[in-house]
Amino acid sequence: MTALLCALSLVVLTQAPAVSVSFDLRSLPEQDYRRWDGVALERQVALRLIQEGFAVVSPQSPAQLRLRASRTPEGLRLEAMGPKQRVEQGVRVGRGSLSELHLEIAQKLSEMTRAVQPLPEPAPPPVPEPEPEPVLQPPVEVAAAPWRPSLDLSLGLGTLWRGPGVDPHLLLSVRRGWESFGLDAEVGLGMSRDAALTVFEAQGGAFLSYRLSVAERLQLEPGVGAGMVLHVFQLKDSGLSSPSGTQVSPTGWARMKLRWRLTGRLAAEARAALGLLRPVTHVSEGETLWSRGGARLETGALLSWGQ
Repeated sequence: MTALLCALSLVVLTQAPAVSVSFDLRSLPEQDYRRWDGVALERQVALRLIQEGFAVVSPQSPAQLRLRASRTPEGLRLEAMGPKQRVEQGVRVGRGSLSELHLEIAQKLSEMTRAVQPLPEPAPPPVPEPEPEPVLQPPVEVAAAPWRPSLDLSLGLGTLWRGPGVDPHLLLSVRRGWESFGLDAEVGLGMSRDAALTVFEAQGGAFLSYRLSVAERLQLEPGVGAGMVLHVFQLKDSGLSSPSGTQVSPTGWARMKLRWRLTGRLAAEARAALGLLRPVTHVSEGETLWSRGGARLETGALLSWGQ
């Protein structure tokens, strides 16, 4: 076992300077040494100390730290002696297997060795090198890149909610952006067709919008606008004196868009707008054929391409 400890010690010492440690079981009675397998215990303690960075030497060799185990009525007393202090702990035997006893002893001896090892002397502070004199560079003027406004083109389909009825809605918009603000131009076309009446509503408006980033790809875009709605109707009853007609109504909108950027230029938008305009009702022989109140809700989904 002494040869094994010396060999392990030489391996550690050739790798890096280390504190030398010896582990002595010679005070144990021969019967206890054999019963607790002292050879395996010495091997496990040596391996544990080498893993901790210590150099293990034989008990006969000079060592900076000395570990010793002796018999007590309750079990074993472990001692660790260093150049400035000494610590000890007790281990009760007979409570578990032999491997568990070896593991407990090796763990405690490792902790005790770290407690009594001498502290390394502090290294002298490095001598500061003289700093070279700074070389002043002439100032470099960096021209700011000119800011360019953005242009977004959106096309989509949606729905016109006019109270009692729902109509399909086609929408095209162009947005000129200056940082977060933008000016929008929108045109749309809605159509309602049944057996007695066909209605087209074409709209055009200008909007002031503000684009707000909520997440990395998600943006909110509230806006307000004003414009006109052209209402064109065609009655199927050719016997009426006025089977067709046109009405123009000024309109105001409050609008909200939810944008999700798919790529650097392409985005998907969800649009909702509430428009206020002149109500329209078409009646034939006392029966209401088509009606729209003064409020019209517009919803839709658009695909936007930006430059």
